[in-house]
Amino acid sequence: MWAINTLKAIPISSHGPVALVGDAAHAMTPNQGSGAGQAIEDAYVLAALLTHPSISRERIPQALKIYEKVRLPHANEIQRKSRENGKLYEFVPSEVYPHLSAGAKTADPDQLVEEIVDVAKENWQWAWTTDVETEKEEAIRLLEEGLNA
Repeated sequence: MWAINTLKAIPISSHGPVALVGDAAHAMTPNQGSGAGQAIEDAYVLAALLTHPSISRERIPQALKIYEKVRLPHANEIQRKSRENGKLYEFVPSEVYPHLSAGAKTADPDQLVEEIVDVAKENWQWAWTTDVETEKEEAIRLLEEGLNA
């Protein structure tokens, strides 16, 4: 047995010329094996913004706010889903999905397992349906729109 400490999702990940990436911005449980990947995706989007030809020292805070707008909601959602799946994997579903354990003593165990598997699969959908390239393009689009405004 070991402790897995978690943090609540943070509402911001940048302030002025400083930004948090990876675990500093959205530390997550290991239950989806996504922490390092999210850090790399953060860095990828951030690098695309900071190396944009229009970025100057004065515009760095603007770029960091765009990074935060694009990346933080996605990473915070993965953080939440990882924590939920950890509870499901350890069979503590009542904390996440109370209906799964309601009447579990009399429920069909196979049906309960099937429901837990379905919820865990649903929590993994982001891995098959999201693309960091799309996030990078959205960040660049927001940056360019802001510069043209």
